[in-house]
Amino acid sequence: MYSGKHKTTGVNVQVACDLDGRLAWVSDPVPGRRHDSAALDLSGVLETLDPQNWIGGKGYIGKNMITPIRKPPRGDLTEKQKNFNTSVHVIRWRIEQVIAHLKTWRILHVDYRRPLAPFEKTIAAVIGLHFFRMAAE
Repeated sequence: MYSGKHKTTGVNVQVACDLDGRLAWVSDPVPGRRHDSAALDLSGVLETLDPQNWIGGKGYIGKNMITPIRKPPRGDLTEKQKNFNTSVHVIRWRIEQVIAHLKTWRILHVDYRRPLAPFEKTIAAVIGLHFFRMAAE
């Protein structure tokens, strides 16, 4: 879990929310360097749910979701494509806000310095407490 480049620990956790900005789902942590689409595949959520109406970043292109359009090599996007990308980014802003709110739990935004064995249970406890706090509001 330790990155020599960033000098810190980390895992990949996939997060889903609704359009109102409420946390809906959090995956189990995926250790090591993983691309977002690989972590999504490992989470197993694509086996049970259809992501056709989901919105994701460019890291999820090819996963049957709504994603921004990539700029073609040595080319430019049309105005229509730019407007589409702007629309996607406006919605994705809410997702980023949900992730930032989840990271207000101290254990999720500082280096993890405990044994690795209980790490998954620790993350699950934090996520459970977060959903409990959401239900109480």
